[in-house]
Amino acid sequence: MPPVIALVGPHGVGKTTVGEALLKSFTSRGLVVGVLKSTKEATGATDRPGTDTTRYRAAGARKVALWGKELLVTYQEAPEREAFEAVLFRHFIGCDLVLAEGFKGLSFLPKIEVARQAVSRELLLLPGTVAVVADFQAETGLPLFGFEDAEALADLVVNRFCRHLEPHVELLVDNRLVGLNRFVRRALSGTLLGFLSCLKGLPHQPEVIEIRLKRPKPSPPGK
Repeated sequence: MPPVIALVGPHGVGKTTVGEALLKSFTSRGLVVGVLKSTKEATGATDRPGTDTTRYRAAGARKVALWGKELLVTYQEAPEREAFEAVLFRHFIGCDLVLAEGFKGLSFLPKIEVARQAVSRELLLLPGTVAVVADFQAETGLPLFGFEDAEALADLVVNRFCRHLEPHVELLVDNRLVGLNRFVRRALSGTLLGFLSCLKGLPHQPEVIEIRLKRPKPSPPGK
């Protein structure tokens, strides 16, 4: 975990102003800095111009988080679309399924095309399309659903894509999700669980284990 230093004081004393100045100094030294801001609001606020989150990001923070009573909102630079799997891995852990809207340019994503005849009766049928939802009898060899067929469509998605492996093991290497066969999954999980069983103070049967390994950068020649 990176070191944390907090700016504290009553509202309006200039904590954000000090933070902005610090950020500019830190970033000028080549440091990558994140910001975690607390708020008394229940759900946080959008990143409107002039707000503290906007000011921190403009000052050079790579990641800014607004911590409310009910929601934690994170603002950060959007990665390239190629990092889609890395975003899922890091930000949607614990989800059995992620429903995305858009991303039609990512050919590897399974897609459900939605169409209305009032807009166009011509289907896109992009690569990866597995089903169509339409309010007309679309000409397609794919499974076709009406807008009222949500349960049947959900059945198709669950049966086709929600495969549960026990234990479920995922590996991300340099922002790329690595496919693991059954032998490797079992070997990784067995080795990790074996080491953890030797440590004190841990749950007997932990549900989720996260581990991050970052190799140090090699020293410049001659040092």
